[in-house]
Amino acid sequence: MSRPAMFEFDNTRRDDFVTLMRDVFSAESAARKAVAWEWLFKKPDASGARTFGRGTQKDGAMVGACLILPHTLWIEGKESQSWWPVAVGVDPRHRGAGLPIVRSFFNNGPYYGGMPANDEIANLYRKLGMTGEVMLRNYFAPLRPGRMLSRRKGLPAPMGSAFDGSFRIARNISQRSAPSLREDERITNVLHFGAAFNDLWSRAKYGYRMTLARDADYLNWRFHQFPLHDYDTLALWQGETLRGYVVTRLEEKEDRTNGLVVDIFTESGDSRSYALLLRAANQLMERQGAEQSILQLPECAWPVSMLKGLGFLHSKPMTLLQLHAEDTKMNAQMPSLHRHWYFTRADSDQDY
Repeated sequence: MSRPAMFEFDNTRRDDFVTLMRDVFSAESAARKAVAWEWLFKKPDASGARTFGRGTQKDGAMVGACLILPHTLWIEGKESQSWWPVAVGVDPRHRGAGLPIVRSFFNNGPYYGGMPANDEIANLYRKLGMTGEVMLRNYFAPLRPGRMLSRRKGLPAPMGSAFDGSFRIARNISQRSAPSLREDERITNVLHFGAAFNDLWSRAKYGYRMTLARDADYLNWRFHQFPLHDYDTLALWQGETLRGYVVTRLEEKEDRTNGLVVDIFTESGDSRSYALLLRAANQLMERQGAEQSILQLPECAWPVSMLKGLGFLHSKPMTLLQLHAEDTKMNAQMPSLHRHWYFTRADSDQDY
């Protein structure tokens, strides 16, 4: 019996990839990738690198595949090329056809990172040399707890509305010490990411030991050209200087609406700007009808310690974030460097 052969592919193999996605994951996941396909292959990167596919085939049929996206990685004070596989899938009739793909992540390119789908894959990555990892967590802030009680516990709607009103009063009292906008500060809507966002990235990156680049080209591609969801972006200005931004969207479930903080970025340690942006985002999503706000961060990220004071009262682990360095010496440093990751939902493929 012949072994599946490894190959790389471009955007002309969409139908084959989407069919495989449907068999391995779900029809909903496959539909998202189909709509986002051309957008994924247009991802900009400072190095000029472009998205491509890597897979295995047998008798001309695709039996395993993933898409590999380029990201500019800021690590230890310099920009480096990194590659991020998404949607790694193998036809269940050809188990083992994905192993050559996974092995290739460890001998191609200076850095490979990703989010393993389960513990089994995470353990495989470790066996193949992955040393750096940190847990991503979702942090939850209630916005309309009365509505949540009505939905979950059958609380009558009028009582739920009254509860929400009391909650808002109590929340405002508890956050009286939180920062408010100064005379020279303002928060605006963002319709295009321009030069000020490049300036913010150029200035802020030196405060981070490890994160993914957030230049204007990337932000416009990620949020304004995205074909699947509409995002709201708020920017905090001090005079003419951009202090940070936050990106949100609504997630409509069958019986509820969640507010997602998809991305938020300021200079590292700028807790004032971070708090102002996060409160503005929550206020916006509450007006839009969201029951709760969900922010995803590595559990070691610098803003985590301030989240409870901003109303994020509980959290739960989501998945591991892993990174491998081709350089042996750098790979040995990954366990300590991963304690300094700054990574948000926007940096993963959860939206697409």
